[in-house]
Amino acid sequence: LYPREEPPACGLKLTARCDPARMVSGDYYDYQSIGQGKLAFAIGDVAGKGISAALLMATIQAALRAQVSQSLPTIDSDCSHLPELNSAVLVSKLNKQVYAHTAPEKYATFFFALYDALTKTLTYTNAGHLSPLLFREKDVVPLDSNGTVVGAFPFAKYDASCIEMEQGDLLVCYTDGITEPENAYGEMFGEERLIELVRRHVHAEESEIIRIVFEAVRNWTGSPELQDDMTLLLARQVGVAA
Repeated sequence: LYPREEPPACGLKLTARCDPARMVSGDYYDYQSIGQGKLAFAIGDVAGKGISAALLMATIQAALRAQVSQSLPTIDSDCSHLPELNSAVLVSKLNKQVYAHTAPEKYATFFFALYDALTKTLTYTNAGHLSPLLFREKDVVPLDSNGTVVGAFPFAKYDASCIEMEQGDLLVCYTDGITEPENAYGEMFGEERLIELVRRHVHAEESEIIRIVFEAVRNWTGSPELQDDMTLLLARQVGVAA
């Protein structure tokens, strides 16, 4: 169910990978072109593992893509009255849909972002997900959370935040399968180790950064079996596509 097509080229280069702990994964990532020079992408983590988590992940994927499609004009259409895609509104609708059609204990953390290549603006809603990390020169800035998890509360409120991406910026989105695995002494890999690891290799190819991080987490646990699904989604500002 992960996207088969290559990420759209629109100035923000996306690279993603998920290694499931079992045959199927409850982690989620997706991306979709939403018009010339515009892109939507998301990452999420469903509570639990295995088949039940994967089924909820599939529900979230279908609901998200349907809502994105409904907010866009059709090809060669003059439907200018259609509203602009709003991350907070979309996540709010997604929350109500998941709550209405799943058991109360089923929920997901969810990060949804909209990118506009013309303005290099990233607008996002973070629904209880681990804060993505923005690597900018020597600084690392965690993006704020502006809402609770999806599917737990029917009338949860969500907001949107906005940042302007700069040339070379690297946004690292990840699930807790990266930071929470423990070594033989019960010590978690942790966000600080992730930050230092990415900082040392921030100028490497995105696929190489992902390989290095995944290998470091596996070495940390010292086990061939994953403790949780591991997912990384990297977004690099590389300039506006022609």
